Amino acid sequence: MITAVDVTRIEANRTNKELISNMKFNINFDDVKVNNENVEVAFTFTAIYDGAQAAKEIGKLTIAGNILAKETKKDAEAIEKKWSSAKTLPLEFAENVINMLNFECAARGTLVAYSMGFVAPLPLSKAKLQENEKQ
Repeated sequence: MITAVDVTRIEANRTNKELISNMKFNINFDDVKVNNENVEVAFTFTAIYDGAQAAKEIGKLTIAGNILAKETKKDAEAIEKKWSSAKTLPLEFAENVINMLNFECAARGTLVAYSMGFVAPLPLSKAKLQENEKQ
């Protein structure tokens, strides 16, 4: 269960005042630390704003920090094992983290985006993850 979101850095830049035509989102899991039932996931959320002409990047909003969670010992061990072996998270846990980050970063990033002349970084749908089938 996610217990906290700790934001450690917010950055925004805009290279020109061109009209925004598209917004792309990216969430990176930078690191995972497990201590008994406590799980800490370092993240970087990025919203990239593209301009109408030539679809080039005209600005970026970045929010970095940590998601803190309290899991069962078994789930925490599974998270640590998956991170150690594949640098990814178990699907259900990853889905919960992504959905929490979409909400938190949209809420926290809205005021920053507004002050930069960007639209709010609002992902429109809830994330639903699934494993890729091996070919």
